[in-house]
Amino acid sequence: MKKGLFVVVVFFLTFLWSAPLWAGPVTVRLANVAPVGDPRDMACVKFAELVKEKTQGNVVVEVFSGGTLGDWRVTIEGLKPGIVNAVIESIGTLEPYTKLAGIDPFPYLYRDFEHFKKVWYSETGDQLLKKIGDAGGFRLIGPMYRGARYVTSKKKFSSLEELRGLKIRAPQLKMYLKTWELLGAAPTPMAATEIYTGLQQGTVDAQENPLDFCYSYALYELCPFLIETRHVLSNDVFIFDKAYFEALPEEVQRVLIEAANEVAQWRTAYSEEQEQEYIQKFREKNVEVVAIDTAPLRERVSEIVELFPDLKDLVEEVNAVR
Repeated sequence: MKKGLFVVVVFFLTFLWSAPLWAGPVTVRLANVAPVGDPRDMACVKFAELVKEKTQGNVVVEVFSGGTLGDWRVTIEGLKPGIVNAVIESIGTLEPYTKLAGIDPFPYLYRDFEHFKKVWYSETGDQLLKKIGDAGGFRLIGPMYRGARYVTSKKKFSSLEELRGLKIRAPQLKMYLKTWELLGAAPTPMAATEIYTGLQQGTVDAQENPLDFCYSYALYELCPFLIETRHVLSNDVFIFDKAYFEALPEEVQRVLIEAANEVAQWRTAYSEEQEQEYIQKFREKNVEVVAIDTAPLRERVSEIVELFPDLKDLVEEVNAVR
């Protein structure tokens, strides 16, 4: 083979080896209700950067944070018609589509944080994501710890008795609402984007969310108490419509999964490190951090599994992880 022809052949083979195996470009519109700068937004940006890097720019993830495309319910509803292509949200937001998603907000499900990680970064976690996704018509990738849920409140409480009758904002999901009902509070469903106004106007006197969310929304301006309930250890995931995801070229699917898992590992570690820092930030905003004995709360909601029989098998799978 002549030298010139050999060089051309080598160049061509190298190109085939490195070039994407699809006709690009592909654009993925990713919606996020949390504000710019929030860890969830940071996860979206990292995801977009990784996908761009891994595909040499042939797959572009456009990030729309701050609820610019609507609240979580609107954006998830927009997946099937293709108004958006992906949403980063908690698994629990899919409860309207499948009862199995109720495993995410299940109260006091995990023994501790190590148990949580063992569940979701294992074959059990993969199976849970597939079962929930298939049941609702979604593809779920990149499970990432979004932090334990705490209560920010205008009224101080440190016991079940003091919690009774508290007007607390909760996501419009049956599991959250039933949890607070069992604890004796008065839960009010409300969109995340309406929490600040709801507290300001007195529609509710408290709300519950992970610390990064509470701080990003400046809830310390209205709530002088941070209650350490830690009642739910929640996961965010990248949510795709199943038909849309499976219609993508296999190489694109592989890259999206790989990037999502890398982001998940980053955010889980980041969220774990940040929790104590956020608690200190709240203290610096003159918010009183209130310790609470969670054993009575755990006991009070222990019967909740009987109210959600579809979750019994999943709860048993989680409990079996050691």
